[in-house]
Amino acid sequence: LSTQINSSKVNTVYALSYTNPYYTVDGVSRGFDLYKRNVDPTSLSIGQYRTSTLGGLMRFGVPVTELDTIHLGVGAEATALTVYSDSPQRFIDFANTFGTNTTALLGNLGWARDGRDSLIYTTRGRVQRVSIETALPGGSLKYYKGSYQHQWFYPVVRDLTLMLNGEIGIGGGYGDKPLPFFKNFYAGGVSSVRGYQTSSLGPKDTNGDPRGGTRRVVGNAELLFPFPGLTNDRSLRLSAFLDTGMVDDSFHGSFRQSTGMALSWISPVGPLKVSIAKPLNSQPD
Repeated sequence: LSTQINSSKVNTVYALSYTNPYYTVDGVSRGFDLYKRNVDPTSLSIGQYRTSTLGGLMRFGVPVTELDTIHLGVGAEATALTVYSDSPQRFIDFANTFGTNTTALLGNLGWARDGRDSLIYTTRGRVQRVSIETALPGGSLKYYKGSYQHQWFYPVVRDLTLMLNGEIGIGGGYGDKPLPFFKNFYAGGVSSVRGYQTSSLGPKDTNGDPRGGTRRVVGNAELLFPFPGLTNDRSLRLSAFLDTGMVDDSFHGSFRQSTGMALSWISPVGPLKVSIAKPLNSQPD
């Protein structure tokens, strides 16, 4: 049983989750999620809109092999959308076409293969994840989003590990309906391409704010090594990294790169990571 309270300028999340890892004797898990998520990009000039989403999900995890798990989920969510007089016209058009209160019946399907030697201090192995989220018929929204991640750890020499990570995301609509703009992919920031402002990669709207896109590509290369003088301490780790990524409505967007150093700490309150990055090919926009 877990709860989440996340409060920031852009995202406010309240979530409650329950998981039974042995719902069946064969190790099939079953879980339930309830969440309320408020998004206000105007506070950081990321977008001129606000959303408030209330949703619920029932999910299953089916172990296929020692390393492979299939994930299934069904749920529903309702989103209240707020646009402004100075919002980009496509935001206003979306609200006029579909209304400011939308619903979605969700279907989720995923597969994961995890062959890492450790989840905390990984030195070798790889993890792959595929996920598909679809708004099923019956709701006012009809869209799909798919993503794939492949992460590989290779021990170069003793105490030096190379980590390569690649992610790709594709989204769109069906039934003559678009991918809702508030479901777009974004990149830039601490969890994708460090050294750039949050969600700043990709095209801008008429107000000069990032609008995201239906295509996303992110790549990371990182050399991991122990903190000097603390070789045997598995809670601290340094790294040098090179990040790249792009967001657009096609795969012809411009990639941005950055490089820097990072410190990872498995602290008593959970894993923490601090990165210092320098953009390599930033642009004024």
